[in-house]
Amino acid sequence: MTVGLVLGAGGAFGWAFHLGVLQGVRDALGHEPANAQRIVGTSAGGAIAATLLAGASSGEVLATISTPPDEADMKKMREAAAEFRKHWKRLRPVAPALTLRAWRSMPAAAAAGMLPAGVFPTAPLRRFPTPECAWPPQLWMPSVRMSDGELVVFGRDVHVPVDDAIEATAAVPGMFQPKQIGDERYLDGALRSATNADLLVGEGHDIVAISSPMTRPGRGVIRARARRQLDREVGQLCETGSRVIIVEPDETVMEKAQGFPRTNASAGPEIVKRVAELTATRLTGSERGSDA
Repeated sequence: MTVGLVLGAGGAFGWAFHLGVLQGVRDALGHEPANAQRIVGTSAGGAIAATLLAGASSGEVLATISTPPDEADMKKMREAAAEFRKHWKRLRPVAPALTLRAWRSMPAAAAAGMLPAGVFPTAPLRRFPTPECAWPPQLWMPSVRMSDGELVVFGRDVHVPVDDAIEATAAVPGMFQPKQIGDERYLDGALRSATNADLLVGEGHDIVAISSPMTRPGRGVIRARARRQLDREVGQLCETGSRVIIVEPDETVMEKAQGFPRTNASAGPEIVKRVAELTATRLTGSERGSDA
């Protein structure tokens, strides 16, 4: 039996949510998620996929999430904020060419091209534990190439250091600066999809498990878009014969995650515990999150 694992976008909350899903898989199925034949990590999911394959414990990762940036990173952030305050940079589109090229194929990326460059560098993301090997063969991290809006899957299309890929897949326009790798700059992989589960279509996995923090309860354009994309991707996977298991946040999880990690750093273990329980229920239950 082959397994594909998808860890979607979701910000800092997504980091803790994914840790809970991974623990729930271990508890309910006795299966080590790191042994999945393919792991797709988008944005926040990219960092957690890397820590999973590095063998880092939930405690280690939560400590990383809860620890403020060091003085060197804080200095870079202050310098970036000072640069951003220059009036001529505040509203200058980060990638107008991207808007023209990606309007039909990737509307979110096209709209992002008209946003100003993000204030903060992505370098603090390099604090996450990562595998010692050059690149784990089962790991894919999607990102959007800024020059033309094309999807680039690190580990499949382009091979770079894992730390660089983590920065690229999480470079949220308007918040983080684009990640420069070689001659290209890259943006958040969630501009294409919050999950990018359709990358597994055609791989023939018997089971595809999707951790989807972006389809949390509530309204809003971003969440609605994430739900539409996930439904479409699940449909494509089911058509190829894969059994799809989806784990999404519920209201209880969102209550426990309120303010995490900035004003509620100690909530990490509780989030992981609740999500692990939720995952176990959905792996064996009949509500959404079991068989889609």
